[in-house]
Amino acid sequence: MDWYYADDAGGQHPVAGDSLAALVSSGRIRRDTLVWNETMAAWMEAGTALGGLFPAIPPPLSDRQRREIITGQTNAFSPQRSPADPVAICALVFGVLGLPICIPIFSIPAIICGHIGRRRARSETAPSSNGGLSLAGLIMGYVGFAVLIVVILFYVGIIGFAIIDEGRSGNPTSP
Repeated sequence: MDWYYADDAGGQHPVAGDSLAALVSSGRIRRDTLVWNETMAAWMEAGTALGGLFPAIPPPLSDRQRREIITGQTNAFSPQRSPADPVAICALVFGVLGLPICIPIFSIPAIICGHIGRRRARSETAPSSNGGLSLAGLIMGYVGFAVLIVVILFYVGIIGFAIIDEGRSGNPTSP
């Protein structure tokens, strides 16, 4: 029996019934390719009309099954959490110490430890709070660093204005 299949450009191609398996295995006829023969009333998808030529498709996984596959857990207990990373904790501590009410120079190690902690947290397989600790330290580190820069610029500006004002007054400071 002769079959016809439609290609992506809309062309119709005749093919012998015993050649269908070769066209399916080569990928020329896919599940969604339309096929027809004289026993059919209308064109049908090849996956429906020629179902025996295509391998079976497994049913989709549920969300629970996906999580079990990803984490490697098959029991009903929650997966074990990764321990806290010391670098993430250091990022948080330095970030708190680097806030404007404390010593802003601690902001630089907070930024460094925060970036290192975030990179380590991305590579962990088990869930943990290391990414959040690192991010909090990183944000506080950048805020503290910005405040440090503003304070430095403020003092440099005041000193610059004092030098300019001293030069305008005409009073020499040296004998």
